[in-house]
Amino acid sequence: RLKEPAGWQQVFSSPRLDWAIERVALNAKVLGGALGDHDKMVAAASCSEIILWALQPDGNGSEIGVFHLGVPLEALFFVGNQLIATSHSGKIGVWNAVTKHWQIQDVVPINSYDAAGTFLLLGCNNGSIYYVDVQKFPLRMKDNDLLVTELYRDPNEDAVTALSVYLT
Repeated sequence: RLKEPAGWQQVFSSPRLDWAIERVALNAKVLGGALGDHDKMVAAASCSEIILWALQPDGNGSEIGVFHLGVPLEALFFVGNQLIATSHSGKIGVWNAVTKHWQIQDVVPINSYDAAGTFLLLGCNNGSIYYVDVQKFPLRMKDNDLLVTELYRDPNEDAVTALSVYLT
């Protein structure tokens, strides 16, 4: 953390991991978050394995869980208190802070992504843009899969290689 009079200070140090860290995601306190004092989280990933910790005000951390995407992940980030992992192969993993549930969903291979508010948008190689409202963590009733909704489909099915979303 950065404190004006003291500069940068270490807040958390993970235990020694047996693998090299390839991706890190940090979530600062989200006002009105579902985790109370555990709103600060850090995740580290290598290949398809992800470890998530909740950071305590005293600088200690408690492991929330170890999650597996099943394929090498390309991106690791937070949308609100929800941890998101994506893979170009067409998988997304979402850890929901309210339900404390890890959900993996197969989708079309992903070329790009962006987050806007609580929405995760995925640009895919079939010309479609899909979205998920990760705050509501919607699951389909029939199969308990994550509800991934198609927002747009390019008529020529050209891949969506970049997304940039801004909501007012």
